[in-house]
Amino acid sequence: MAQKLGIKLIDFDANCCGTHIIEEYNRNAWLALNARNLSIAESMGLDILTICPACYLNMKKANLMLATELERVNEVLAEIGKRYTGETEAHHIIEVVTGAKPEKKVVFEPSIKVAAYYGCQVLRPPELAGIDDAENPTIFEELLESVGYSVVDFSSKTDCCGGTLLLQNYALNRSMSMEILKKARKAGAECIATLCPLCHLSLTSVQSGKIMPVYHFTQLMEVSMGISKNPIGNTFEYLKK
Repeated sequence: MAQKLGIKLIDFDANCCGTHIIEEYNRNAWLALNARNLSIAESMGLDILTICPACYLNMKKANLMLATELERVNEVLAEIGKRYTGETEAHHIIEVVTGAKPEKKVVFEPSIKVAAYYGCQVLRPPELAGIDDAENPTIFEELLESVGYSVVDFSSKTDCCGGTLLLQNYALNRSMSMEILKKARKAGAECIATLCPLCHLSLTSVQSGKIMPVYHFTQLMEVSMGISKNPIGNTFEYLKK
């Protein structure tokens, strides 16, 4: 998909961002983890692109904090031969794809009705994310519509799926995710598109029966752009089961 859109992706030796768990356990270790990723990208003269809202927010937050703590962090990075000056930015893939203005290659008959599910992290906190309005975003719907999908009005599009509770309180995680699935179905959606791998996992894993197919939005983009025939070709068969 990136190749078709003229986006050149370069892999690099990244480590885990530490998400919120490591930050709560050891703030300095969390900051160093993100500083290492940012410093490697900076040494390559590149920004960082991620499909994960948690990684996106962690790197954005770390970047702001590093502005006042670069000297101390660089002392840690020096031990592994790295240095960071604060020139690297982190971007979620939705920002880059919308900027590339993808074109529709496949005409859907009938048009598949999609619930655009943002999740709770990619837009919040707004002073950190800034991709779109935190309470009433439209960037995702506009992207899906521009490549041929019919997007339903979905009231829970920015609700939390409870994905981080998956190993702590599965009952609550399932309840939160099921509520989103039910509201998407009530809104007339035939599938859900998500911007977050953890949301994708959560919304998929809680379905004991086949309630609603869930796709990462790049999967839908590939179909619309004529790159792939799956998984959309099976969507209606999925719904009949």
